[in-house]
Amino acid sequence: MNLLILIFAHLLADYPLQGDFLANMKGKNMIILVSHAGIWTGTIAVAAHLIGIDITVFDVALLFIVHAIADYLKAKPVGIYKRLDSLKGGLLLDQSIHLIQILVLLAYKGAF
Repeated sequence: MNLLILIFAHLLADYPLQGDFLANMKGKNMIILVSHAGIWTGTIAVAAHLIGIDITVFDVALLFIVHAIADYLKAKPVGIYKRLDSLKGGLLLDQSIHLIQILVLLAYKGAF
């Protein structure tokens, strides 16, 4: 159940809480990228805390950094994202990275 709750939190933060403005501007403005990564990280951290997972500053930093880098690479696009359609392969890679973040957090915390 923890996995489903965190996936729901991820979907909430990465879609409706991001909105069109943040989605369109995060590749053009670092403050907007940081804001989105912060919203996503905060949503995941709060959800994890509410289901009883002990979230540390290290966890928050790691979630934030990985999310910000992944979204930066997709939004620019940089690296492999240059060769991927942003709404197909690019989106699949981006969402896979975020799902892996959640899986690693749950495994690291022994919260499966």
